[in-house]
Amino acid sequence: MGKYNVPALEKAISILELISNSNEKFTLTEICENLELPKATVFTTMSTLEYYHMVQKDGTGKFQIGPKMFQLGMAYASNNSIVDLSLPFMKKLMEETGFTVHLGILHENQIMYIAKEESDNFIKFSTYPGLKTELHLSGLGKAISAYLSEEELDQIIDKIGLRKATPNTITSANKFKKSLEVVRKNGYAIEDEEGEIGVRCIAAPILNARYFTPTAISITAHSSALSKERYAEIGQFVRETAQEIARNI
Repeated sequence: MGKYNVPALEKAISILELISNSNEKFTLTEICENLELPKATVFTTMSTLEYYHMVQKDGTGKFQIGPKMFQLGMAYASNNSIVDLSLPFMKKLMEETGFTVHLGILHENQIMYIAKEESDNFIKFSTYPGLKTELHLSGLGKAISAYLSEEELDQIIDKIGLRKATPNTITSANKFKKSLEVVRKNGYAIEDEEGEIGVRCIAAPILNARYFTPTAISITAHSSALSKERYAEIGQFVRETAQEIARNI
């Protein structure tokens, strides 16, 4: 930490990271327990964050990320050159497949969504630019993991772990690495309800020697709309889109 750190700001950032890095919502007590902070401190911080719409309460009184965080994520995306370049290709992929399209990068050992092209389907996904998730729980993460060095991947697994989110989650490092061999063979990754029940993703890495931030593109669909029989067909669309973006970087 730098010389001029502000403790109150550090606590606020820790809380925002806790909430944004999880699919769960948190009570005040749960935030205190997770971060080992005094209840009075958390109460004051949450009141301020809620006032500025950085967090908001749901109907049960639990906290989730607020609309201001989405706005900040969109601001980042609008000033990111890879996003500008990718958006036309993302729109085309969405139109070809009918599924929501995401763009993500490796950031602080996790996948961070940096752009989203929402489909017209009635099923919507609560993803947004700035949202982060573990590598093994998303198609984007698996696509990027397949092209990391073994040393890089081991360091991430040692630090983040392989948390079980659903019965389909791969929690063994050896099995996860084995699954990445299939990703390299096919050129795309499949995430079959491993991060969330009812959701499937197909992703491909954007590989370009001149662009050094590990990046991937994916489609996300409800499992009822994306059958396993369509994996190869949709995978080809996603892979070709990733290749088009890579050629234009």
